[in-house]
Amino acid sequence: MTKEQKTKEHKYKVTIQWFKRDMIDLNDVSFQVYKLTSKEENEGKGDPLNALYNLAEEEKNKRNKGDFFIITIESIETKYVIADGIKDRSTRLLYNIPTKLNKVGLVSKDKLKLGPEGYFILKNNDIKWIDINEELYVYDGPLKSNEDVELIIFDTDKDRRVIKTQHLSTMKLSFQIPQQQNQSDLDNENALNEDNNLS
Repeated sequence: MTKEQKTKEHKYKVTIQWFKRDMIDLNDVSFQVYKLTSKEENEGKGDPLNALYNLAEEEKNKRNKGDFFIITIESIETKYVIADGIKDRSTRLLYNIPTKLNKVGLVSKDKLKLGPEGYFILKNNDIKWIDINEELYVYDGPLKSNEDVELIIFDTDKDRRVIKTQHLSTMKLSFQIPQQQNQSDLDNENALNEDNNLS
């Protein structure tokens, strides 16, 4: 039996998630979120890649279920993910697929201090954290904040991302991490490029 034939006989797990757009207002900041509207899990056997594309074509005809869907197929050897939905190209892309939001951090103008090499130094206790108590996901959409908010930090299941608001010019950013905290807990993707995009 060839390796290709063995691959096609593998069992795999399928997860299909549907999301619907909504807006969240946290007083100092508001932005678009995605709410999980349905989640299906089942198993299959055969070629996982073919199954992925077949399922994607089926789900595209179920737009009444939401605005965006993610299909994940996972076997012992492989993991495939495909996402599709209505995308708003005129707004900021935050993540490549909807990503679960844990909390939001806000940094005001008076908390940023310029370091010796042109970096703005930001300590963890300079951040105002707001816990998210429901299952919300971030992906794309408009993001607005009060005039005194300089940075918005999304803490997700994937990473932490620092986003400059519309009031900011290009800047470099450095985190000072308290010794009692683990480095991994504050693993931030905080490089900000000149196009106002995330790194």
